[in-house]
Amino acid sequence: MLKQPRLFAALLFQGVLLAGVMPAATQAQAPGYDSAVFMPDCDYDCLIDFTTNYIEALANHDVDAARLAQDVIFAENDVVMPIGNDGLWGTLSKVRDGEMMVADVETGNTAWFGIVEEHGNPAYLAMRMKVQNRQITEIETIVNRLPDMPKPFGDPDQVTHDPEFSRVLPVEERRSRARLVTVADGYFNTVELNDGEVFTLFSDDCSRLENGISTTSAPANGNSGNSASIAQGCENQFRLGIYHINKRIRERRYPIVDVERGVVVATGFFDHANMFDAYKLTDGREMKTVLKWPNSISLIEAFKIRDGRISRIEAVFTYVPYFMPSPFAVPNVEFQTR
Repeated sequence: MLKQPRLFAALLFQGVLLAGVMPAATQAQAPGYDSAVFMPDCDYDCLIDFTTNYIEALANHDVDAARLAQDVIFAENDVVMPIGNDGLWGTLSKVRDGEMMVADVETGNTAWFGIVEEHGNPAYLAMRMKVQNRQITEIETIVNRLPDMPKPFGDPDQVTHDPEFSRVLPVEERRSRARLVTVADGYFNTVELNDGEVFTLFSDDCSRLENGISTTSAPANGNSGNSASIAQGCENQFRLGIYHINKRIRERRYPIVDVERGVVVATGFFDHANMFDAYKLTDGREMKTVLKWPNSISLIEAFKIRDGRISRIEAVFTYVPYFMPSPFAVPNVEFQTR
């Protein structure tokens, strides 16, 4: 029992009063956010301008023009390195026209998908940047170079980005940020240990572009060497369990969510333990694994979600050592012990 009810009542009243007049910034914020108050200092056009400016600086090898924070973190294929000379900054010879860009004003993140050249050799580049206080604080890049192992690598001269990613959706086809992330995460839940169950929704015309190759459309020659030669369409492939080799999809992050356009950009790793050499599809057919040793792929993947259904997917990925961590992800103890 309280012995000083008047004092308790006064303190309670004072607490309520202070809660009503103190700035929201002092209240608890959601995990991953710097503040409970959303006060962007860089709108959509501003973020796109930062993106194009950075790519121009990269093309010109002019690090001083990139508007970088002093403590900027730069990683190429999940390896942190000095920015300005090493990696792509030291080898890039051309940025091809025809890029795709996505931005999220609420998180200050932006993404760029396109094709670059290193001494004349084409490579697929996906980049995620974070802009804070009008400076770039993080640059995460995935570079898929000419194949050194079996993986998609489309003809750079034939690649176009689907204009659907840039189309603003009518209000009735939009979904909340949380719902868009749930739909995208359901995609990864479906890919992980893919056994025929589907944990998200797809449109009937859903298509996927990976490293410049459509992996959901029937190949012109009937023998593409990828999953499209077995089954066409996003959901049809998952119903067959084609991607059963994916032991886990870990370190999933969703740094960019554009509600107006229905676009989510995700990053993460697909781990292939390859503890088996063959597996059965749900229709009884047998699939052979392509690589025979443990490996992971690191990716940046964009989803177009219309009316709550995934309609377009574009990804750039490359192989990295098995269980490679991301320098931008919070360690997940659960995955480290599984």
